[in-house]
Amino acid sequence: MKLNIQSLKHIAMVGIFSAFFLFGMSATANAQYRQDRRRSDNHHQKHEKQELKHHQRHEREYYGNSRELRRHQKQERRQMKRHQRNERRNNYDPYYSDRRRNNDDDDDHDH
Repeated sequence: MKLNIQSLKHIAMVGIFSAFFLFGMSATANAQYRQDRRRSDNHHQKHEKQELKHHQRHEREYYGNSRELRRHQKQERRQMKRHQRNERRNNYDPYYSDRRRNNDDDDDHDH
């Protein structure tokens, strides 16, 4: 079976169209995934903030509102901010973050 020039042009056009179509579908799927992931992350971070607030309210009820407790709770809020910032940057590694946080805590005690 001989292929003439016109047939080759049609085959090339179909190939190019298919490539652009697949690229477009991939980009759309990727955008949807990112949007779903962002919603999930926002929900997760909101839940973490609520849990910290709840935890700190119980601490104040149990221990009172001393200077030491306020310092401790401020430190917890800084750790939460750092943790959530790392999650947003997709640098979240629980082992590294825990190790790093422990080192940062040691630094906080030295000052």
